[in-house]
This record gives sequence, structure tokens and C-alpha cells, in this order.
Amino acid sequence: MDKTVPELAEELDINKLRIYRYIKKQNIKPVRTDKNVQYFDETASDAILRRFKDVSGSHGSNDTESDTTSDTAENALIELKDSIISRQDKEIEQLYRQVENLQRTIDQQNKQFDQQQQLELESIRTFKKNMMIDTEYHPDTESDIHDTSNDTKSDTNDTRGDTKKGGLFAWLRRHRD
Repeated sequence: MDKTVPELAEELDINKLRIYRYIKKQNIKPVRTDKNVQYFDETASDAILRRFKDVSGSHGSNDTESDTTSDTAENALIELKDSIISRQDKEIEQLYRQVENLQRTIDQQNKQFDQQQQLELESIRTFKKNMMIDTEYHPDTESDIHDTSNDTKSDTNDTRGDTKKGGLFAWLRRHRD
């Protein structure tokens, strides 16, 4: 279970500032920080506890015991650093997978965008082709359009000499006969 510095200080019955100094000196990183409270995992907590238990118990010991204590502390730090490195490697791997997934998504979107552009271009070509075919089968289309626009703008004279209002329906009636 993750522990905070005040919890460790209470357990060891020492001032928490000593623990903060040790953490800073050894560059021990917390597992998480929540509302400015740092939480340390079991490995880090055990290393801190061993360090201060060894220091408090080694005041009257000889040199061989202090060497063993320093070896134990070094081993604990090595374990702590290894666990931190392992955790960071896992994070890097996870981020790498996320980047790969995002790259695949981008590639798919680019492919879809390219397909969309090709479809639009083909639609435009087909439309132009159909317009050309339509004008080939109906060569008087442009003149009909022109005549219609003229009929709608002005009055026309009937074959009998009467003036009639123009318009599309009047034009159709005249040309139907």
C-alpha cells in the first residue's frame, strides 16, 4: 500500500523533514501526488524505512555492521531505481502503442480523403461528358435557351400580327404546333 511521508515519519518516530531530505538526496520519485501529498510505493517505503531503522540501530555497532547496512541501503536503492525504470519502460511502451494507433488512424483518414477527391473528380468528369453528349444530341439547345430568354423578356408578334405576351408556356404553345 502506498504511504506518505508523514505516515513514514510516524512509523519511524522521527521528524518528517529528515525523510524529505533523504528523498531529495536520493532522488526518490513518488508514485503519485494527490493534493500536494506525495505517495510512495512499497519498494520506496521499504527503502526509506530500512534506511532510518538501520541508522537508528547502528549508533553502537561496529564497522562490519555499518558496511552491511550501507550495502542493504544501496541494494534497496538499486531495487527502487529498477522498479522506477521498469514502470517508465511500461509507460513508454504504452505511449508508443498509442502513437502507432494514431498514425494508423491518420493514414486511414488520408486514404479516405484521397478516395473522396477521386470520386469528386470522376463526378465532375462524368457531368462534363454528359453535358457534351446532351449538346451533341440537341444542337439547338443553346438557341432554344436563347429564344426562351428573349421570349420571356419581351412581347412577341403572332403570325397574325397580334402582340402577345411572352413566356415559356407561350413559347411552348407556339412551337408545339
